[in-house]
Amino acid sequence: MSLLTKLFAVARSPGRRFFCLLSGVTIVLSAQAAALEEQGKRANPRTIIPHQTTAYVRDKEAAFLLDELSEFKAQLMAWNDTELPSARMLGVLMKAMFMPFARESLNPGKSTLDATGLRPKVSEGFLMLNSPRIVRIDLGPQITLKPFAAVDIVGGEASVPFVVTNSRPVPVVFSLRVGEGASKELRTIKLRSGQTFGFFWDFAWVDADSLVATASYGEEEKEFTLPCRRWEAATVRVRVLDERGKPTPARVYLTGADGKARAPKEVMHRIVTDSYAQPYAGEYFFYTPGEFEVRLPVGATVIEAVKGMEYYPERTTVDVSRAGSTVELRLRRLSNLKRAGWFSGETHVHMNLFGENRMRPEDALIIAKAEDLNVINSLNCNDPATETINDQRYFEGRPHAVSEGEYILYFGEEMRNNLYGHVGFLNLKSFVEPAYSGWPRSKFPYDSSPNYYQAIKAKAQGGVVTYVHPGSDGEWAVDFALQAADSFDVMCQGDEENNTRNWYRLLNCGFRVPISAGTDSFLNVPEHLIAGAGRVYVQSGPRLTYGDWIEGFKKGRSFATNGPLLTFSVDGCTPGNDAIVLPEGGRTVDVKGEAISIVPMDAVEIVVNGKTVRRIEATGDKRMIEVTERLEIAETSWVAFRVRGSGHRLAPNDGAVYAHTSPVYVQVGGRPLAFKADALHLDNNINRLIMKVRKQGIFEGPDKLIEVEDLFRKAQGVYRDIADRAAN
Repeated sequence: MSLLTKLFAVARSPGRRFFCLLSGVTIVLSAQAAALEEQGKRANPRTIIPHQTTAYVRDKEAAFLLDELSEFKAQLMAWNDTELPSARMLGVLMKAMFMPFARESLNPGKSTLDATGLRPKVSEGFLMLNSPRIVRIDLGPQITLKPFAAVDIVGGEASVPFVVTNSRPVPVVFSLRVGEGASKELRTIKLRSGQTFGFFWDFAWVDADSLVATASYGEEEKEFTLPCRRWEAATVRVRVLDERGKPTPARVYLTGADGKARAPKEVMHRIVTDSYAQPYAGEYFFYTPGEFEVRLPVGATVIEAVKGMEYYPERTTVDVSRAGSTVELRLRRLSNLKRAGWFSGETHVHMNLFGENRMRPEDALIIAKAEDLNVINSLNCNDPATETINDQRYFEGRPHAVSEGEYILYFGEEMRNNLYGHVGFLNLKSFVEPAYSGWPRSKFPYDSSPNYYQAIKAKAQGGVVTYVHPGSDGEWAVDFALQAADSFDVMCQGDEENNTRNWYRLLNCGFRVPISAGTDSFLNVPEHLIAGAGRVYVQSGPRLTYGDWIEGFKKGRSFATNGPLLTFSVDGCTPGNDAIVLPEGGRTVDVKGEAISIVPMDAVEIVVNGKTVRRIEATGDKRMIEVTERLEIAETSWVAFRVRGSGHRLAPNDGAVYAHTSPVYVQVGGRPLAFKADALHLDNNINRLIMKVRKQGIFEGPDKLIEVEDLFRKAQGVYRDIADRAAN
């Protein structure tokens, strides 16, 4: 193992421990942690970066630097006095730092960044982070300690963030001793000139009002005192109740009197991610089955329970006493769409990725219940490091056995090729092989098999094909033209506005494509997207079955949302029903819509053929908007209902509040719907895809490339025919 790989493997867990001295770094490793380090893995990381660097990064020092910055940032955000804007910005920059390595993994031998180039960026990252709790040590001509807040000690335990900068023109070996006598611990770090590095030091034995620390390098030594603020601790019992007064699963945010987010022991403490520049990233939360106990500092504690989009969130402040407290949060309903046969779901969740087995189906079902997510499609896919198909052992070709009542877990498949895009297969009866292509250093390294062929196999067994996080120049335009795809994830971890524009282009070419939503949430990664925070509601009948839900989903009896709940009709016809047929010349139609929401909305819009024809601004508390309008429809059209709103912390995956129905189709005079500009735009998308495949694709021989191009040219012909019809 490299020096930096070993630097931070400190474990205070039970079990055999041993000391190791290597190149000026003193560490304490548990046997379990040591085994994981030998495999190049970190035990239970908070963020996705250590998983990604294990899979993609060959430069171990570079991987370690990225891992430690990512984990330090995430841990620091547990305190409510951390400056979140700079931490969120760092999250976006971290992704940019990592991407060259991802490209390197796909193009071996073309490395664009190594540890030497990365080290200054990581140093800047540590310096970007601001919190009064950081103990900053500068190693200049003298050792300087910058002001910091007192260390909070709760029940004898403390977690202290240190950031150390070497301002000297030469490398130094820096040592930090904390504690006295039998409690003394040592940390030694080698820092290059100009390097800044951060780490957390956890203590479980503090019974004094201060910690004595000694910093040294070379002959320079300085002793200083870390003042402590002691908190008595007490056990709090919490029950989250539904409208009937019964315990119910929920997402819980909890901040103790010391300003730190807390969770029960043995419960995964999760974090709202900032990987896509989410404006409210950084909040810690956890899932409860309805009742839990947690050890907290005595004083004012804030607890909030959230359960999907049909319950108002409930927030309370509790004065935790030394004797402990019992708290009940009773949730109130905003709506009950199940009574009208509407059930929520999403198309794209991963229970475990990166070869982990951290989550079980029972855990996924608790999350579904906590998010009030009736159908959760967990997609099995390849692990980039091991070629394993994650969670394939849970695939049953039917709803998983843990499913119960109004909550269904179904394991499907995500077909992945990084040139053609990723595509989800729902309602599979048998697994489609192979599950991936075009992955270097795997048994399927070639791009000779586009998604189209696998999608056809899925559809042949009754599967539903949905393009997940679709980019602008992926294969989706090909597969819709060739009738190999069914739905389009307008809401996902990508840009909803761009996805919406592309979806509109498909609709304007005459394809009846229902809206879809999938978060791409990795349930095994604490700092990631929240399952169901973007979802699709499907009208499937009075009693939920997976088959009925899939049928309603395919027909477009649906709307996608990250908060607002919609009803919509044109002349009494709701989305997903047969088209309204009007005579030549068309006529006026009645449009009705309603949006209600737990988060404020700015406006609702009526959209015809991709253009906003009416916009109604929200008033009052902006949580309900009703619309009754008359529209003149003179040509074959599709009509839909859309909500726009500013960002909100209860729409955590996105930068804005958003909801959109599937279309109501209106047929005028028997004429087809065809827009030349949209058809030519998609034709051009395919042309860009062909150019990308020629440049980046890996094929066994030129004949395989020709086969792929011929398939794509066939789809281009479909769009050119549409453009001709529109012109004529």
